[in-house]
Amino acid sequence: MYKWVKGNSFNKIATIYSGNITLNVPCISHFDGAKWCVVGIDYDEKRVAIKVVSDDDIAKKTYPNDAINKVSIGKSFVRICNKNIIKEISKATKKRADGEKFGVNYNTKEKMLEIDLNSPL
Repeated sequence: MYKWVKGNSFNKIATIYSGNITLNVPCISHFDGAKWCVVGIDYDEKRVAIKVVSDDDIAKKTYPNDAINKVSIGKSFVRICNKNIIKEISKATKKRADGEKFGVNYNTKEKMLEIDLNSPL
């Protein structure tokens, strides 16, 4: 009898590089039509939150302008480029960002993606 090997085609995965966070295809649906996001770091729990910012949020000034990041969306990725974010993630994990992969969950209550930096894949 075959034992099926675990795949990752449907798993949400974030890769933390030295200059950006790249999210895989299963994460794209949460960024439908998005141009902007905010990124937060929980230093105690070692988690990163990514929340889409709408044009309405920008008009209402829901978030400070200096906290808003541009989102690049391709056919197979979502990318957030900001070296300061990566620097803060490195500070939280006490490790250099070098392409490590982490699982991503969607928090339906807060409507944001959460990356658990405690559990690299």
